Amino acid sequence: MSDLTWKTCSSEYIHKGPWATLRSDKCEMPDGRIVDQYYVLEYPNWVNAVAITEDNKVLMVRQYRHAAAIVSLEIPGGVIDGDESPEHAIRRELLEETGYQFDDIEELSVVYANPSTANNKTFAFLARGGKKKCRGNH
Repeated sequence: MSDLTWKTCSSEYIHKGPWATLRSDKCEMPDGRIVDQYYVLEYPNWVNAVAITEDNKVLMVRQYRHAAAIVSLEIPGGVIDGDESPEHAIRRELLEETGYQFDDIEELSVVYANPSTANNKTFAFLARGGKKKCRGNH
């Protein structure tokens, strides 16, 4: 099997921000061709969960998403902060967004949502038996 990886010859940051960073890489493909500008979006890793309460209700969050200009109905989730573990992040996000606390959390998958242009991963969980602890943010 041939090596399909590209060699990064150089990288230049175009924008660095707390939610998104854009860089331009100069790359050499396996066949020797050079790609002068390959744009990569660096995002933080994310978590989300299908969250089922102790009385078998699925929790959803309604929020405005500016990039798409829509009000979206979504499963709860958010950014992993710093060196926080994905499991800790989803527990925090569930409590913040829904007001529910979950003791039974199972990781289902880890995916790259858009690996052609972005480098971040999304960790998906199943959370069961949620108990209402406080009022959520949404």
